[in-house]
Amino acid sequence: MATAAVGGTLVIWWPAFTLGAYNAVFFDNVLALWAVATSVLLSGVVFRSRGALPWGGWIALSLPSVWIILAIVAPRGHGFPYLHYFEAALSLVGAPMLTWLLSRILVSDYAALPLLQRLGAVAVTVAIGVLAFLLGKFNYLFLTCSDFDVSGNNSPAGCAHGKPFNRF
Repeated sequence: MATAAVGGTLVIWWPAFTLGAYNAVFFDNVLALWAVATSVLLSGVVFRSRGALPWGGWIALSLPSVWIILAIVAPRGHGFPYLHYFEAALSLVGAPMLTWLLSRILVSDYAALPLLQRLGAVAVTVAIGVLAFLLGKFNYLFLTCSDFDVSGNNSPAGCAHGKPFNRF
């Protein structure tokens, strides 16, 4: 279960942080979710392990590809005005769903586990997402604008001015 929780938190922490810091989920976050979901989907197809997931899981793993198709077909000039809501929902709901799906695939006796243990990995992923959002929202408490600049990110509104914190 810990492996699935780690996989889910690796996908959710940065989108949740940027949502808190910038009020946006960036495209590279959604593409990371797409890469993980698509690799699990294709692995299931290659290894023919469809029985490991319900049909809803296969649909959930396909959603990041749907986002890419929508982004491609949306008119460039006008855009699809609500596509960014789909991006945020896909990232923030998709990571816990991906954790659940990974748990079903990676844990051979998943169905025999008590419900609380089955939900544990998803709960850890959700908790990390909430904490990462709060860290992004209150980034000025422990980061400076220079920290964002040095890392190659734009400084979010309301960041603390000053030199980057010395970490080592």
